[in-house]
Amino acid sequence: MEPIFEGGWLHKGRRARTWDVEDELTALALLGDVTIDLAGAKSAPAEVSIHAYAILRDVDVLVTQGTEVELTGRARNDHLNNHVPPLPDERSDRVVRVRGHTLLGDVTARIA
Repeated sequence: MEPIFEGGWLHKGRRARTWDVEDELTALALLGDVTIDLAGAKSAPAEVSIHAYAILRDVDVLVTQGTEVELTGRARNDHLNNHVPPLPDERSDRVVRVRGHTLLGDVTARIA
């Protein structure tokens, strides 16, 4: 089940600030918040798919300007939040597809 991001009291580690992004990521926020920082990536594919599970805490996805974010999934009480402004198709050089599932937590995409 690699790669998986964890957060919380038991796991205080982070991915390195500059890292090579895989084309599919999984984030599980159970005992703490999870932040996926795609803005600080050394290299990233043109399309990234993220499966985000915000069970008791929050999953935040940080992207750079010029990234198109598609946020879909199942949320309780509107806990899926896309704060990335929409771009015309010809202006977007990267696409991040976030499939979020929430239960007492939030999945949020925003500009870093």
